[in-house]
Order: sequence, then C-alpha cells, then structure tokens
Amino acid sequence: MVSESHLTIAYRVVITLILVGFAMLCQPFSMALFSLGFPILMVGVVGFMILDHIPSKPPINQEN
Repeated sequence: MVSESHLTIAYRVVITLILVGFAMLCQPFSMALFSLGFPILMVGVVGFMILDHIPSKPPINQEN
C-alpha cells in the first residue's frame, strides 16, 4: 500500500507524460520530437494503468 500523497504525485507525473507525448506527436516542427512522442506516450499510459491497480493506504483513525 502506498500513501495518498505519493499516489497523487505519481498520477501527476504519468498524466504529464501522456500530455507531453501527445503534444510531441501533434507538433509539426521536429522529427526527433515526433519520434520520441510515442514511447513517452506509452510510458505514461502503462504507468497510469499500473497506478490504477495499486491500493492506497487507508487513513489512520486517531480516536482521542
């Protein structure tokens, strides 16, 4: 189990990778960026799918 804050950061990273990869595939300026766009997009998608299967740590109840 992973804490909620770590999962939030990881989700932000993989969503950023997906968006950057998609933008790299859509830009008409550089063939090098276009060539790297698909692998970056795939890393983001696979990372997102993996993160969706990791359970978050339940919050700790402090009863006083």
